[in-house]
Parts: sequence; C-alpha cells; structure tokens
Amino acid sequence: MEEAFRSVGAAPDQADEVVAYCRLSRRASLLWFTATRTLGWDHVRVYDGSWTEWGSSVGLPVER
Repeated sequence: MEEAFRSVGAAPDQADEVVAYCRLSRRASLLWFTATRTLGWDHVRVYDGSWTEWGSSVGLPVER
C-alpha cells in the first residue's frame, strides 16, 4: 500500500496533507482508513462532500 501512495506523491515525507475524494466519499473513506489505520499516517483527510458536492457547485475550479 505504501508503494502505491508513494508512486503518486502522497506519503508523509512527500506531502503535508492529502485530501481524498471520490464521487460519494465511500472510496475516499477506504483510502483514509488504509492510510491512517494500516500505515499509521496522520496527514490524510477526507473531503466528505466529494465530487458530488464540488462538481455541482458553480464557479469552483476544476482541473482536467
């Protein structure tokens, strides 16, 4: 699991904070659980509004 996180620059020595999101926060919550409980990291958060909230809000930035 740590290798997968490191490959995208999400390890504690690579990023101060990681915010996980998905469409409804289910997969993001699984990522948070894995990072905090299995790897013992404390720099991972979940955006509980996830893409459903952000994507339906007019004027918020979206990068493609």
